[in-house]
Amino acid sequence: MIHAHVTSWFLALVLFFVAYMLYKKNAGKKSKILHMILRVLYVAILATGGHMLANYLTDPGIVNQGPIIIKGILGLVVIGLMEIILVQRKRGEGRLLNWVFFWLSLLLVLFYGYAVLG
Repeated sequence: MIHAHVTSWFLALVLFFVAYMLYKKNAGKKSKILHMILRVLYVAILATGGHMLANYLTDPGIVNQGPIIIKGILGLVVIGLMEIILVQRKRGEGRLLNWVFFWLSLLLVLFYGYAVLG
């Protein structure tokens, strides 16, 4: 399950940056298609992440469940920020603060995923 989750995240990040660049170039139809595919990947990320979260939370061997819950919340924040950034780019808007929160949240998710949880 973890391989499907990591693959979904990797594909989502690649599609996010490609869709962002296409929105920046005003390639309307191509960017919309990639954005829709990205939204399907959000569902895959949420399904695999929710499944792993449920497995971790019901495992009696895991005493400290705090980092697992924090990682899940941060993952939701990253997905939300990806969607917000793309929609703002589509409208011709842009906020630097969203990018700062995106990179900070993404780094924290990677830290919790690989360093804290292993």
